[in-house]
Amino acid sequence: MVKELIVIRDGSELSLKASFVFQLIKIRSDMRFLFVFRSEKDKFREKWNYNCVELATSVSGIFLYYFLTILNPKDIRDAIIRRFHRTKTHILLQEGSFSQLTHALYQYFGKSARTDRLMVYLEKQNLPKIFLVDEFLSLNSASLKMIKHFGPVVYISQDLAYNHFSFSGNYVAKRLVYKLERDAVTSADLVIACSETERLKYIEMGAAKAVFYPNIYSIPEFDPCEKEPEPSIVIALPKYWGPRAEKSLKEIFNALSHVNKRIKVYMIGMKPGQIPKNIELKYLEHIPDKLEYLRTLSRSWAGINVGMHLGGTNERKYDYAMAATVVFSDVLGARGDLLPNECTYVDGHDLAAKLEQFFVLEKKQIAIMGIQNRKQALSLACRQQESLLEAVNDIIKT
Repeated sequence: MVKELIVIRDGSELSLKASFVFQLIKIRSDMRFLFVFRSEKDKFREKWNYNCVELATSVSGIFLYYFLTILNPKDIRDAIIRRFHRTKTHILLQEGSFSQLTHALYQYFGKSARTDRLMVYLEKQNLPKIFLVDEFLSLNSASLKMIKHFGPVVYISQDLAYNHFSFSGNYVAKRLVYKLERDAVTSADLVIACSETERLKYIEMGAAKAVFYPNIYSIPEFDPCEKEPEPSIVIALPKYWGPRAEKSLKEIFNALSHVNKRIKVYMIGMKPGQIPKNIELKYLEHIPDKLEYLRTLSRSWAGINVGMHLGGTNERKYDYAMAATVVFSDVLGARGDLLPNECTYVDGHDLAAKLEQFFVLEKKQIAIMGIQNRKQALSLACRQQESLLEAVNDIIKT
């Protein structure tokens, strides 16, 4: 029997993980598709097309948006819009007590959409329905308790949202975000997490069923490149990660200055300040093509993996592994799934000491270590895709 797959998203483009899940379902079953989204840019418009619905923001959401903007036009608007909305420059981890609280309040109350016409549509349609809620950002776009009456709900998580907020910054903000996600998790029929660590946490939060699929999306035509002839590392740090990432980058380059080797460094994203004399820097602001990105990573002997918060497994950790590179992770970056050749460092001096010993190894041995990481990542992706397919098929059959 034909079913209708309804994706709910805050924003006009699906996340990478939601696109992956959507393709899995599309391949496995004959379904109609409806994309329902709320736009931050146009809060007042509601527009219906054949398989796409743009919802207007609710009256309460519009009121809160302008109320918070009036309080402090510059700081508040920047905190809410620029730091959080994915289509604009944003800071990954919220800094500052007032910024965190404002951000949480807007997420909790301000992102709801007007869904009256949507509910009428759902009532009229006799087709069995399945709902995909794409990321934490989308939880308040439509009430999960309401849509659950029309069919099973799948919540696709990128990471535990409350880990983006520090207790020291604002306890109330962190609890608000935790409660919003906990209520969603307990309402959903299936939660798709990013790592086994997060799957366990979602079960503890009350999820009836949870599986995980890591952010590993292989490119069949990719083959790792030959390693650089001399010691080399790659550092991928998005520019929007802000002051905390800048501090980590400074620590890394200070550590490299203590290594008694000439090192070639591929720097992608954030631009470093002072460059040590023993560093040959190749700076790349952005590599839009994923295939070329992986090729660049694969040329290096090691990749430095910096973590910014406690959620999930860093996507860069998987990218380094997929590119057949040895991974050096800081304490937060080391979280998540297992790699056979991952070194953890606690500070700059620890990183310098370990790199000094690492570069003593032969290039051939390092290349083999990188290949082992790649095999582990591919094996994990294959294994978890089977688990995800099994869980999704159970939802489709209901």
